[in-house]
Amino acid sequence: MRSAVCSPEPSTRRWKTRRKMIEAFRVGAVSRGETLWEGLDLAAGDGEMWLVTGPPSCGKTLLLHILRGERRPDSGDVHVAGESLYRGSPEHNRRFRASSGVVPESLPAGQGRAVVDLFRLSAFAAGGVSTEEIKGRISELLPLVGLSGAEDVEVSSLSVSERARIALVVELFRSPRYLFLDRLLENAGKEWADRLGGLLRALAREDRTILMMERQLPDIWQAAKVPSPLSSGPFFLYRLGSPGPDRKSEAEGPPLPAGPLSETTGGVE
Repeated sequence: MRSAVCSPEPSTRRWKTRRKMIEAFRVGAVSRGETLWEGLDLAAGDGEMWLVTGPPSCGKTLLLHILRGERRPDSGDVHVAGESLYRGSPEHNRRFRASSGVVPESLPAGQGRAVVDLFRLSAFAAGGVSTEEIKGRISELLPLVGLSGAEDVEVSSLSVSERARIALVVELFRSPRYLFLDRLLENAGKEWADRLGGLLRALAREDRTILMMERQLPDIWQAAKVPSPLSSGPFFLYRLGSPGPDRKSEAEGPPLPAGPLSETTGGVE
């Protein structure tokens, strides 16, 4: 059973040369004794953005965990750089997860915890990041999501949209090669959906692979993208490419600062 994939927008030559980094082969999942879906195929290459949509409780978050190497599928397999995440070496799985960033469906409020504390945790995970570098990175990243000067604000006082945007830049602190985003656009709100799209496209141009889970494609993107249903499950699958000429300025976005992860791990080889 094959998945249907959207036709790319006009820069096919670049896409055809992409190395396929994350590949799902006939993946299936069972929950509470019932099959959610099976036979799911997906191949995401360097610098590609994929968006999976589906109704509530269809298993989008579960699919994200499977693709990230956190939950073994009940059928099929997932490969990264040609090696299985589940049947290969544990070290391969560990390296892949270390070079990945994850924005969860909801960011815990963390009573008494300030935004800067989240960045410190990210810096600790990256390792070898000085206090001055943490401050510098925070001052570069927060403005990207409209939250300049919010480092001392308590997370519990932030809105859902603000938490979603903070969660994204906290992950970007480590410059992950792979990004897994669970309902980021929905939580960020309509006002931010297109602006974050420009930021994500800028990340993709740096050869980062981005996988997003959403209930539906943002309205502002509908006209430019046509969905292709997966006959194996409840999902719709979109491959989002470079914008057309009329949307170039929106997608350019600000330059992205380099981060410690790209200098220390370099992703999965």
